[in-house]
Amino acid sequence: MATVHRVKAPSGKLTPRYYAFYRVPTASGGIKQVKKSTGYTTKKEAQTAANRLEREALAEAGAGDEHAEAILSKVREAGELALKGRLNPAHARRLIGEIMEASGQGTLQERSCKEWMAEWLKEKTATTKPATVAFYKSTTKDFLGYLGDRAENHLETVSSADIRSYRDSVVANGRTGKTANHKLKCLRSIFGDAVKASALLQNPASAVKQVNEDDSTSRVPFTLEEVAKLIEVAPDAEWRGMILLGAFTGIRLGDCASLKSGNLDLERNLVRLMPQKSDRKKKVIEIPLHPEVVAFFKDYSPSPFPGAALFPGLVKVSVGGRVGLSARFKKIMNAAEIARQVSRRTKDGAARETAARSFHSFRHTFTSLLANADVSEEIRSKMTGHTESTTHQIYTHHDFELLRAGVERIPGFEKAE
Repeated sequence: MATVHRVKAPSGKLTPRYYAFYRVPTASGGIKQVKKSTGYTTKKEAQTAANRLEREALAEAGAGDEHAEAILSKVREAGELALKGRLNPAHARRLIGEIMEASGQGTLQERSCKEWMAEWLKEKTATTKPATVAFYKSTTKDFLGYLGDRAENHLETVSSADIRSYRDSVVANGRTGKTANHKLKCLRSIFGDAVKASALLQNPASAVKQVNEDDSTSRVPFTLEEVAKLIEVAPDAEWRGMILLGAFTGIRLGDCASLKSGNLDLERNLVRLMPQKSDRKKKVIEIPLHPEVVAFFKDYSPSPFPGAALFPGLVKVSVGGRVGLSARFKKIMNAAEIARQVSRRTKDGAARETAARSFHSFRHTFTSLLANADVSEEIRSKMTGHTESTTHQIYTHHDFELLRAGVERIPGFEKAE
C-alpha cells in the first residue's frame, strides 16, 4: 500500500508537497520501490493521489489484477517481518504457500518427516523388490523412533547432526559398521528424493560420512568335506540340489530356490539365469555345471515344462524369517555339526550376533575352488561380480571354455575324502 511523506529539499527544509512511496514488480521478477511527487500539499489529497499512482504503476507492470495485488501484499508482509527480525521458517512457509495459492499454482504441501517417509515408502513398494522394501521399512521405522516426537515436525527440521547421531546410535546398539552405512545410504536416498520433489531444499544426509567397517564379519567358505556333510544330512533331494548348486555355481539362496526347469541346459551342462540382484539391468549369466551337479540331475529329473519350479517345495518359502530358507539351512548346518562361527557383541545392553558362515558362504566356496583349479582372477571376478549385458551372458566363448575347464578341474567328493 502506498504511503506519503514530505521529504527534505537540498536546502534541508521539508518540501511543501507530499511524495508517494510504493513498490511495483520489475520485468526480471523483482520488486522496486518508487518515489514520486503527488503534487499536493495536504496529506489527504496526497494519499488519494498516491493510491492512484500505485494502481497505475501496477497496471502498467501487469500486476494490477486481484491476484497480483494479493501476491504483492504477501511480499510486503514478508519484507516487514524481515525488517522487524520476525521472519522465521514457519512464517516463510506460510507466506510462500499463500503466494502459490494466490497465483493459482495450488497450495504448498507441508510434510512432516513421518509423512514424507510414508509417502516415499509407498512409492518404493510399487517399484522395488520386496526384500529391499522390507529393509527400507525397517530403517524408516528405526529412524522415526529415534526422532521420537520430532518425527511429526516439518521435514526440513531434520539436520545433518540428527543423521550423524542416528548413524552412531546404530553402531552403539551393537550393529556393524556395514549395517550403519547401509542405513545411512537409505536415508540419503529418502532425503535426496525429497529434494528432487521440491519438498526440501538440501539433503541433510549427504554431508554425513560413512563409519569404519572393520567390525564387519567376513564370510568363510565351506570345504568340500563340509559340503559333503551338508548334503548327507540334507532333509530331502531339493535341499541336496540347492546345496550342490550353491557350492559349485555360487548362486545365491533366493536365486537357487527360484530356478525353473528351463534354467537348466543339461545338453550343454550349464545353468542360465538372471540374478535377482541385477534383474533391472536384464543381465543373464551362464555357469557351467560341475560333474557332481550333472550327476545329481540325472537322478533328480527336472520337470519337462520349462516354466515349472526346479524345487517346487522350496520356491514358495521366503528367504528370511524364523522358518525361512536361511533358518532352515542353519538347522542343516547344525545337523552336520558345522560351526557357523558366530561372533557376539553387546553394546549399551543390546546383544547382537553375526555368523561368518551361511548359505552365502557358498559363493566364497565356489570362488576358492576356481582359484585352486587355476582359473584366472579375471574370469573368477566375472563369476562373482558379473559383467553387464542387456540380452545374454557376456563371457566370450574363449572365457567360457576356460571357465568350464576350471570347473571340471574342481575335485568331486570322492577325491576330496
